[in-house]
This record gives sequence, C-alpha cells and structure tokens, in this order.
Amino acid sequence: MEEALELALKGLEGVSPNPLVGAVVVHRGSVIGRGYHQRYGGPHAEQAALRDAGRCAGADLYVTLEPCAHHGKTPPCCEAVLEAGIRRVFYAVSDPNPLTRGKGPRWLRQRGVEVHGGLLRREALSQNAPYFFWRKNNRPWVILKWAMSIDGKIATAGGESQWITGSRARSRAHSIRRRVDAIMVGTGTALADDPLLTPRPARGRVPLRVILDRQGRLPLKLKLLSTSRSAGPGARLYVSTEGANSSRRLGELKRRGVEILLVPQRAGRLDLDRLLKELSAMGVSQVLVEGGAGLAGSFARGSLVQEIAAFIAPRILGGDQALSPVEGDGFKKLADSLQLSGLRQESLGPDILLSARVCSG
Repeated sequence: MEEALELALKGLEGVSPNPLVGAVVVHRGSVIGRGYHQRYGGPHAEQAALRDAGRCAGADLYVTLEPCAHHGKTPPCCEAVLEAGIRRVFYAVSDPNPLTRGKGPRWLRQRGVEVHGGLLRREALSQNAPYFFWRKNNRPWVILKWAMSIDGKIATAGGESQWITGSRARSRAHSIRRRVDAIMVGTGTALADDPLLTPRPARGRVPLRVILDRQGRLPLKLKLLSTSRSAGPGARLYVSTEGANSSRRLGELKRRGVEILLVPQRAGRLDLDRLLKELSAMGVSQVLVEGGAGLAGSFARGSLVQEIAAFIAPRILGGDQALSPVEGDGFKKLADSLQLSGLRQESLGPDILLSARVCSG
C-alpha cells in the first residue's frame, strides 16, 4: 500500500477533480503490476495495474481508494477486478462520491472476492485532502500562492514585481497551476500584471481562469478579456456583480468567449463563499488564488483557505508603501489568526518554497 500511495502522486498534475489513486498487484509475495490514475478521463489505477500485470488470477490488489462500481468516463473498476480473477482486494479509504461510495466493495464481496478496507487510511486521507474536502463541503480546496522578498514584500514601492523569484521557482509555480481546476486573480493584479494565468507548459492541463471584477472596471484590452486567440487556451470566467457592467459590455465579453458569473456582495466585497459554491457546482475542486494582496486577505479573513504556497527570494525590497502578500483588515487577535501545519521547505535554486496546510477548526 505504501508503494501504491507513492504511485498515486505521479498523477498530481493531471487528475483533478478526480482523486489521486495508485494500485499494485501482488502474486505470491511479488509485485507483478503497478498503475496509477494519470489524467482526468483516463484509465483508473486498478485498470492500469491489471493491464501491467497481465495474468492476475489468484493475485491480490492493493489500491489507495475503493474500486468504483459506477459507469463514468471509464467502466466500473470492480468489474475489471472480478474479470481478472483477483482473489483479495485491500483498499485504504472509501470514496465519498455518493455515486460509488461503498458499492464497489459490496459488489465484489457478493461475488466471492475478499475485500479489506482501512489499510494506511490516515495517509490516504491526507494525500487526497483536497478531494475529500470538496466532496464534504461542496466548495473547492483553496490554495493561496505568492512570491515575495525575504522581508515579506510582493512588489517594490514603485509597484514592480516581475520577477521577484527565479526561473526554477516560477517553473514550480506552473506545476501548481497544472494541479488545480481553476486559477483566480483579483482586479488589482489583473490591472498591474495583465497575466494570462495559463500553466506553461500546459501538458494537456488548462485550468479555468477566473477574473474577479466587482466594479466592472477592467479594460477589455487585457489579455484575459481579449479574443480567444489572444487570451490563449482554456476557458475564462468573468465574475462581477449586478449592475456593475452594461449589457453591451457583458455581451462583448460573451462574444469573446468569456463566461459570465454575477454574484452578490457582502460587506462591500464579492461574496467569496457564494463564489466558491458556484465554482464547486461547475466541477471545480481546487482553486489557486494568485493575487492580489487584498483578495488574499479576504480569503484569509473569511477562513476560506486550506493551503498556502509562499515562494521566497533572497532579496530585501523594503519600503512602507511596498505591499505584503496578505493585506486587508487582518486579524486583531493572535488567537483568531490562521494557524498552519505540516510546513514543508523546498529549495529552488536561490529561492525557497514554503508550503503548509491551514489548521481546520
């Protein structure tokens, strides 16, 4: 099962909103097949492992998520398991998807296959935390990402921010983009940086690009709002409020291939909780929030963040007017602030990436 968990990680940049899944086939104490879910819509881990093993009669299957029993983009895995002659199935954790939850193990047991669940359950839950969070809460797992100097500035006092970190750090940031279903940017960052928000290289993974514009003040000449050809590959979602845009402006955006979503305001800001629920209904399970500082502050203040990714460069920018990565009202009491756990450090040339999850509850 440990090997199956390691295999599952190979699908990190391709499977969402599906979960990470790895599988290993064992016969008489020897591994004869390995597989993992590589991309959304592609073969599941069990099918890949069974194919890799070839003849599996009498073998055991170890898989990090219970075998599915429903017809989706692929046939049910439990049928493939039975047809292959697998004798025993060991799975780590049940699938919270109501379409399949518990059905696969029950179906296999009814047909004489020995099935055991819960092996390395805690590790599997941690590995697929974004997927389980999405299924439980009906809103996406949110990652806040920023690049800053060692003194905590995301731009100079004059507003220059490209590029604070080096090429290896930027490459790693693009790998995070490939992991998620949507990338979100606020009005200020869209105006200052005019980003495309596409992962480079895409490697077949182009997340939804979400542009927030509460007051309808973004110029249509921005790359993200231009014609589909200029904006690059991938869908775009323009988020604003009722009355902030003329019908003519919204019509022009639609003609350019931009989807429109109007959400209410809360305390003078976009209702982010409502927005996340709308995104979840669209099949978005993970969102990467790339800026700006005010938007990050709103997500943090609203306890809507599950993970942070902070790229830190060995520079000192200084300046009272230079932005910090998380602005806004902040927290008045230490006890109310966001607490992080599982802090990890990754060296990326001269820069480092600090990543962690936000403690819940």
